[in-house]
Amino acid sequence: MLTDLGNLLCDQEQRMSMLTIHAAALSSKISSFHEFLSRFSKTKKVVYGFVEGKEDPCFYRGFIEHQIPEGWEVELWPAGNKDQVYRIHSGIDWRRFPKKRVCFFVDRDLSSLIPEKLVQDSNIYVTDGYSIENDVAKRGTCRRVLTEICGLASADHSDLDSVCDLFEKQIEKFHVEMLPVMAWILVWRRSGKPASLNDILMRDLFSVSDGVLQVKPNPKGKADAVEYIHAQCNLTYNATVDIVAHHAEFKKGGAYRKFTRGKYVFWFLVEFCCSVHKSAKVLLKSCTKTPSMNVSMSASNGMTIIGNRARLPGSLRSFLEATYCAYIAGKTATAG
Repeated sequence: MLTDLGNLLCDQEQRMSMLTIHAAALSSKISSFHEFLSRFSKTKKVVYGFVEGKEDPCFYRGFIEHQIPEGWEVELWPAGNKDQVYRIHSGIDWRRFPKKRVCFFVDRDLSSLIPEKLVQDSNIYVTDGYSIENDVAKRGTCRRVLTEICGLASADHSDLDSVCDLFEKQIEKFHVEMLPVMAWILVWRRSGKPASLNDILMRDLFSVSDGVLQVKPNPKGKADAVEYIHAQCNLTYNATVDIVAHHAEFKKGGAYRKFTRGKYVFWFLVEFCCSVHKSAKVLLKSCTKTPSMNVSMSASNGMTIIGNRARLPGSLRSFLEATYCAYIAGKTATAG
């Protein structure tokens, strides 16, 4: 009798706990949280996670599926932005959900330079660079895009080596050209000025022809890139800011290679590969005609196509081993 009463009280407590969690979800209006709560299962072979943007699962899912054993699945939900990811994390009663089974993936942004304290926990992964796109825009990814998407699979390896050398040279040029832009973004972030960085369009500032980055003069009729970015973000230029110091800080230790905004760097990767495809007969001796593209590719759909072709970052591998893989190993050992 006492046992039955204890079980009843326990069931009531669990129901109340779930009601509390659902109430939190309703108040936060995060649809991904609602779906997670409705789909969470104690018995299914599934691990769960939350990411920032709608394209982020394209990057993370492939890596996770390669790390977890066959028979297990992963379900990921875009929360909308970093703050929403953190809100979900803080709203979960971790007495009810195994931390190693429910993970969170966020971008570092400029937090290392501002500096800005990030929310830390064993089940929160923070990218090494500005965002996941920085981990995608690498030499190895470029080679895979050229061979698997741009139709250059039959090109000589030496030709591909030369093109990938060109990629590394030109992406470094891109990073350097972006230094003034990123220095001002750092100023804005530190001073709390609202700026829609999506309104700074790389196509207004640059073009890529024959695999070579070209800087556009007078972007959208402005005197230079600095005037352009202020106009695009509806911010007034402040001549009293010591932008040289911010520029130097961003350059120190090669920080600009890690912390140039990922979406900007990813734009360059896509444009470079499209440019090489277009100029294949010029850039690759072994290519006698312009190859057919296997799929239409642009910066807008590029992450969906390219994300799973990047190399798994070491920090992400270690994180997945310590969370999802450890959880699954524990469940397997218990079942055995």
